Amino acid sequence: MSPEQREQIIQLLQKGEELSPEWARILFPPEKREYELVYHGKEREEDILANTLAVPLQAVRTFGKNGGDEWRNMLIFGDNLQVMKSLLELKKAGEICNADGTPGVRLVYIDPPFGSKQEFKGTQDQKAYQDRIAGATFLEFLRRRLVLIRELLAENGYIFVHLDQKKCHHVKILMDEIFGEQNLLNHIIWSYRRWPSLGRNFQGMHDDILYYAKRATDTSRVFHTHYEPPSESYLKRFQGKTQILDEETGTKHGVINICLC
Repeated sequence: MSPEQREQIIQLLQKGEELSPEWARILFPPEKREYELVYHGKEREEDILANTLAVPLQAVRTFGKNGGDEWRNMLIFGDNLQVMKSLLELKKAGEICNADGTPGVRLVYIDPPFGSKQEFKGTQDQKAYQDRIAGATFLEFLRRRLVLIRELLAENGYIFVHLDQKKCHHVKILMDEIFGEQNLLNHIIWSYRRWPSLGRNFQGMHDDILYYAKRATDTSRVFHTHYEPPSESYLKRFQGKTQILDEETGTKHGVINICLC
């Protein structure tokens, strides 16, 4: 956008006039992004990466013996945004590597708040955690962390984001912006059973898990298929009609269930 165009927009807004549709291509050039989720308080990715402060990680307690092995696990207590900035600096310094020497994190699974505006308690009625952040504040809270996670991921890394139906569709658009729609591998539905209800609505009986790759073209991805023996009722109904051969054991099954590991 040229300085003259900026000045013209300012003058129109100061006069209280509406911007004509012709300004849309100037304000939101299609070559920059085909679509995006717009909301109040949305920061530029460059500002998120530059303005997030790193915090020093200090060892407080260790468990077990290292035994000379360089591999180590860490449980980190702190603001996860600042912690991830610290981990990103470690990655840049070559201190976060996989067994094959590639830098970065291979797998990330997050179960963020669902933007429910609720306070949750434990089994003894003690306070567990608050889920009070909602609306645009929630979206930017999560988006800032997703931007840092993308930078932390190895080139052959993957991320799973666990949500529910309230914010899943908003976050899907954010994930497309941050990771690229072409890198969506699956929208997983985790279905579970509920007790009978007399309520005047359908019961919520599933959660959503968005599964993205840093690069969907990566050919090293491993997907394990697991077989489950068919139930007695299934055998009575379908045995002899459909059979699937387990390549590892050579046994035949009447049903196949696939899960991700």
